[in-house]
Amino acid sequence: MTALDHAQRRTPLLAGHPDPEQADPPTEPPARDPHQALVWANRIILTAAAALIAIVRPGPWLPFAAFLFGLGLAKVAGWRGRQLRLIAFALAVFTSAVNYLSWRLSVLSFGGHPVPGWIIGVPLYLAEFHAAAHTVGLHATLWPRHAPAPVDAAHGERRIEPARRADPAAYPVFVLVPTVDEGPEIVGATLRGILAARDAYLAAEPAASFTVIVCNDGGVAKADCSDEIEALARDLGVECVTRTVGGGAKAGNIENARALHGGYGQALLVIFDADQIPREDFFLRTIPPFADPEIGWVQTGQYYGNRDNPVARWADDQQSLFYRLLCPGKAVHNSAFICGTNVVLRAAALDEIGGLPTDSVTEDFAASIHLAPRWHSVYLPGVLAVGLGPVDLTSYLKQQERWARGTLSVLREHWRELLLPGRGGLRAQQRMQYALAVTHYLCGLRDLIFVIAPVLFVLTGTSGVRGATAGAFLSYFVPYYLLAIVGFWHAAWKVTSWRSIVIGYGSFPALLRAAWMTAVGQRGRFTLTPKRRTDASPWRTARPHLAVLALCLASLVVLLILHDGPAYWLAGFWLAYLCAMSGAHLCLVVADARAATREPAADRIPRPEPHERTAAARPPRARVVRRRIGTRLVASTAVFAAAAGLLIAAHSPAPVVQAPPHPARTLVGISAVGDRTTLPGVHVGPGGAGHFAIVGRTMEIGDSFDTAWARSVSASGGVPWLTLVLSAHGRADLDSSLTAVADGSDDAEIQRWAASVAAYGRPIYLTVFPEVDRNYPVTSAVANGGIPQDVQPAWARMRTLFHAAGASNAAWVWNPADPSADQRFSPPPSQIDAVGVTLYEYPGQHWADPATALAAVAARHPGKPLLVDVAVDGPPGARAAWLTSLASAVEARSDIAALVYHNSGPIADPADPAARPWALTADALAPGIFQQIADQTATPGHGAQP
Repeated sequence: MTALDHAQRRTPLLAGHPDPEQADPPTEPPARDPHQALVWANRIILTAAAALIAIVRPGPWLPFAAFLFGLGLAKVAGWRGRQLRLIAFALAVFTSAVNYLSWRLSVLSFGGHPVPGWIIGVPLYLAEFHAAAHTVGLHATLWPRHAPAPVDAAHGERRIEPARRADPAAYPVFVLVPTVDEGPEIVGATLRGILAARDAYLAAEPAASFTVIVCNDGGVAKADCSDEIEALARDLGVECVTRTVGGGAKAGNIENARALHGGYGQALLVIFDADQIPREDFFLRTIPPFADPEIGWVQTGQYYGNRDNPVARWADDQQSLFYRLLCPGKAVHNSAFICGTNVVLRAAALDEIGGLPTDSVTEDFAASIHLAPRWHSVYLPGVLAVGLGPVDLTSYLKQQERWARGTLSVLREHWRELLLPGRGGLRAQQRMQYALAVTHYLCGLRDLIFVIAPVLFVLTGTSGVRGATAGAFLSYFVPYYLLAIVGFWHAAWKVTSWRSIVIGYGSFPALLRAAWMTAVGQRGRFTLTPKRRTDASPWRTARPHLAVLALCLASLVVLLILHDGPAYWLAGFWLAYLCAMSGAHLCLVVADARAATREPAADRIPRPEPHERTAAARPPRARVVRRRIGTRLVASTAVFAAAAGLLIAAHSPAPVVQAPPHPARTLVGISAVGDRTTLPGVHVGPGGAGHFAIVGRTMEIGDSFDTAWARSVSASGGVPWLTLVLSAHGRADLDSSLTAVADGSDDAEIQRWAASVAAYGRPIYLTVFPEVDRNYPVTSAVANGGIPQDVQPAWARMRTLFHAAGASNAAWVWNPADPSADQRFSPPPSQIDAVGVTLYEYPGQHWADPATALAAVAARHPGKPLLVDVAVDGPPGARAAWLTSLASAVEARSDIAALVYHNSGPIADPADPAARPWALTADALAPGIFQQIADQTATPGHGAQP
């Protein structure tokens, strides 16, 4: 028999039933839920609460308060036990997820060097959003809507008035068993189970009509067992339809059989995969719900009977999570799926959508979306049929890839019906449930991002997060993560095991391949899950996981040797988690490899070879496996060692360069004149007229180190004094905080500066966090969330990064606003090379006595050379007098390493008109006094001593 043309009228039809091509289908709208207004009110309240949480971001107390609130609310409403806890966890997980995601969005990284942060920041945020959406979706699915029901109760059933009830026993039943090459042993066991279940039903309903049909595609596939399947059907007294012209894969096979046997109208269609053996009560349980004339299908679970096989056992745990936990919840929301097997469908429902879709490798899921707006569904828990799970990892990954391709293709082709209101007729709850289903298989891409992000951060410093402190991260992430984990295991207790999580993670290479094929429009071909072990080595499937394990281990080595700080500790924790997950999956690979050695080679499906080889030329399989494993182990070890060595070498410190020594005389110079190293009319330096012994300059973290400027200063005999501020175009951002530095958020930029300073290779003074003890600088220890205790770890972090880059030519200048009273802020003396003293004298205020101010600083920081930064705005006579007293104070001291006049004073922009009165050349007297200071310090013995 051949497949019928789908454009042809499908005949014959059942007598006494309307022709679906001539009569209009029922148009009666589904009954309106009397609680619909309350449902929408709840949705509006949740949306408003989410918006408020996203704006306020109240912190870690909110999720736990939500949990307690949920407990109280559920208890008052009459819920008890597990259902009460489900409500509490749902509210807590929802609030913690919104709280965390809104905070994560606020610290999303966009800048960075050499790799912009958004390259990893945006994908990482989307991956976290995907994980959070599915975590919240799980609890939304499990949200109880009815009182606790018996364990074996049908989910999704409705109360029907007696006048509207039909007699489902009057519907003719067509049992369809599609098969390709499973063989008579497997198909025979299934058919005998079907016949036993049929007999049990007929004993209760003697007038019922049953037709069992084997849908044999062995003729299309040229399977050797096709004739045996036909003989088996004859022996058992069932129908057999063998196609010789293919098309439509499994769906086409089923549609061809039901067209030939008239499975339309009010008939019930029961579909079993060739390996799914029903229990005797299958029909007794699944047919009665069709008394409701609006029930379109009844789905039951799929469970594996070959749990002695390690892969099947792990896959069954994964299946249990879906069939025992999610499917009942989805059915309560009228969002159950047709799962392709162990399902009973109303033929009239399929007739409305033109039959099972033949253009999808997951025809069952595609049909569910088309049927859900018009028809209701029921899910029956419990084990009503038992089948065969994948027998090796190759088969399992092929199965996962096929399911992922089909589901993602539904997303690609039907995203409008799923996501756009008013399209497709789906209700809001159905849209949410089906959207969760079609996006589930994007977890392969999500897991890849979760691998790349910490590795890239450790090896290159590229972070997807900016300005996030470790405390803030933990306060937002830990409640969300703990509630998600505890809530999941509370829901999944006695339903599944840790194996379901590990094997799901282990399938990410297959899911990535499926996502790529869907994105580029490559359909691929329909492949059945093999029922026999393939000849491929399990270690072939483990290559991506071995690569991930090696990469994560290498990153951990680099982290432990070269990095420190909370951000790297968190990255290390995640790398260790990835290593544990990959290692756990490799345990399954080992178990699968051991199972392969116990199974006779004759029972396996041969793996096609690219070139013909003679069996005699091959060494024994055990020797081949050992040789391959040994070769891969040696190669992996060599690659790991080489990669770790190269990475460590790349991060090794540069050759040590001498920092500025304590000068034999006080260096006199100027600051804040852009990139200029001279000032007309002032002759103070050793390099000739107009040159300075020290030149100061302030630059932002986003700038690049001006090597040309620094070299021009040193070429004239001077020393540069660089002040590095963490602003962006003069303004503070999240990366400007001390905690951002301490947590590693600025590492990429700091390392870039450190490398540039090291490459400069000449002595330089370096100030970071200037005036950190005040509330007006961009980096403050008393404002914008900063506290004095933040200074020391941030200062140490900066020094560590510069040391790692080999920038030992920098002398670190501690430059608070008041260095004489900085005990709460100051780093340890061992981490301070010099102390900056800022003396800015404003007009109309009392001017400090230089001698007294310098003595107070020296008493606070004994033995440290002082770099004095001065500026004065006032009448010429007063300026001259104060500069003269400054000259006397400097001459009297031996610890003044440098004296710098800040030519724009406190004004950041030297071109600003407000900066002019501060300039050294603003009057005729000041330059002369400054020249005298330079002259008196030009002779060795004055000022700082070596």
